Amino acid sequence: MLTPAGCIPPVPEGFDSPDPAMRLRAIAEAGQQHDPSAVPDLIEQLESTDPAARLMAIRALERITGETLGYDYAAPLWERGKAVERWRQWYRRHAANKAPRTTPTNR
Repeated sequence: MLTPAGCIPPVPEGFDSPDPAMRLRAIAEAGQQHDPSAVPDLIEQLESTDPAARLMAIRALERITGETLGYDYAAPLWERGKAVERWRQWYRRHAANKAPRTTPTNR
């Protein structure tokens, strides 16, 4: 039995999409746009079961932050887990220090 095209809901986009292609697109866009707000989602993608998502996520993080923190997308799970924890610590430190910066004035 065929389902009318109007009855099929669209596949959600973004990091939480059930469609791997949509997740990869979100990762790529975050890296291309140097989007710092995507860092937490990219860190989560480092734990993906999809090696392509892990590779793209670390490259996006590197573009945004200039860091890899020793993460290797192809490393064994236990090694990747340690690197993901380093990323979480890095993010906590940087998020805590993210206060609006003001330029000192010359007096």
